[in-house]
Amino acid sequence: MKGLTTILLLLLGGLYSPLTVASFNQYTNAEVRFMHQVYKQHNTNISIKEVRTRVFENQFLLQQAEQNMPELIARQSEVGFSTQYHVERYLMNIFNSQLSLSGHNIKTVNFTQYTTQWLIQVLANYPADGKYTAEQVIKLQRTSLNKLFVNPITLYDFITPLSMQVRFRLHQGDSNLFRSEVLKKRQFNAALLAATPLLLKKRINIDHLQELAKGEILRPSIQSWLGIKNMMHVQSPILDSLEQQISDEEIKIYYQANKKRFKYLNNVTAYGVEFTSREDAIKFRKAVHNSSFTQALTSFKQHDIYAQYQNMLTRKNKSNWVIQLAFTQKEDELSHVIRSPDGLWVVIMSNNHHYKYFTSADETVIYQAKKAIAIQKAKHSYQQNWLAWQQQNAILL
Repeated sequence: MKGLTTILLLLLGGLYSPLTVASFNQYTNAEVRFMHQVYKQHNTNISIKEVRTRVFENQFLLQQAEQNMPELIARQSEVGFSTQYHVERYLMNIFNSQLSLSGHNIKTVNFTQYTTQWLIQVLANYPADGKYTAEQVIKLQRTSLNKLFVNPITLYDFITPLSMQVRFRLHQGDSNLFRSEVLKKRQFNAALLAATPLLLKKRINIDHLQELAKGEILRPSIQSWLGIKNMMHVQSPILDSLEQQISDEEIKIYYQANKKRFKYLNNVTAYGVEFTSREDAIKFRKAVHNSSFTQALTSFKQHDIYAQYQNMLTRKNKSNWVIQLAFTQKEDELSHVIRSPDGLWVVIMSNNHHYKYFTSADETVIYQAKKAIAIQKAKHSYQQNWLAWQQQNAILL
C-alpha cells in the first residue's frame, strides 16, 4: 500500500506541471464505456459509437493544438483559469458522479498564519499587466505551501493556474478566497488518491482520463481556432489565411449559387405620424383600424412625417431614425405605438416594398462570400486531416 501511495503522490505532483499532450493513446473499450456514462449526464440519448467518435476526435484536436497552438493547451485565455484548473473541476465531477466520492472527507488544515496581512506581504502589489516579473516569480517560488498540501507545492504553483480576477483579489488580501481555493485543491488531491485505485479496477488509466477531460474542455476553442466552429473571443488564423487566398472567380460562383442571400429592400412607401402624448398615439392607431391612415391623418389634423420625401423612401436616407423604422416594418402592417429617441410617440405603416440584389462586386457580397468560402474550405481540410489521422492511428469508429 505504501508503494501505491508513493506513486499517487508523484502523480499529484505531475498534475501541477505544465500540461503536455501525451503520445497517441488507443482508448480501451472500458474507457469509452466509462466516458459514455459521463456524457449521458447531459445527453441521455448519446450512443457508445458517438462517444467513441467524440473522444478520439478530441484527441485529434489536442494533437492539432500541440502542433499549431501550444499556448492554448496551457490556457484558453490570459485572464481566465488555466486548462489544468478546469481539468481538475471536470475530473471532480466525474469522481463524484461516477465513483460516488462527493462525501469523501479530507483532513482539516490550520489556516492561522494565512491571514490578510500574510497575503498582502508575500504577494505585494498585483502587476498592472497581470504578468509577474522575474523577481516576483522567484519570491513566489520560494514561498512554500507544504503545510497546506501533502505534495510539495509553492505559492507560485498554486496561484498561477488561477484567473486574473482571483489572483487580483488574493493580492488584495482576500484570505477567505485563499482558503476556498486551497480547499478546492485539497479536495481534488484527496479525491484523486481515492479514485485512482477504483479506476484501476475498472481498467481506467488516470492519464487517459485526464487527457479525455482536457480534450472535452478545449474542444470548442480548438475547433474555433481551426475555423470549423464559431466561438466568441477566439480568432481563427486559419480562416484569416484562407480568406486571403479566395479568388474573384470563387466569389462570383458563390454569388450565383447564393444570390437569394444578397437580396435587399431598396425602397418603400411609408406613412407616419408622431405625438407628444402616448394616449393620443393610441387613439390615432385605433382610428386607422376603423378607417385608413390618410383619413386618420385628416381627422386628427396631423402632418405626415414622411411627406417631405413624398412618402417614397430609399436606402440613401436610412441615417434618419424614422426612415430606418419604415424599412424594418412589415409590409402593409400597422406598427405599434413606438417611442422615438426624441421622446415622441410614433405610429407608421409601410407598403410597396421593392427589392434589389447586390452585385457580385459589392463589398457586402465580397465580405460575406469570403467568410463563407473560407469556412467551407476549413471544414473540408479538417475532415481530410481527421480521416488521415484515423487511418494513421488505425482508429475504427
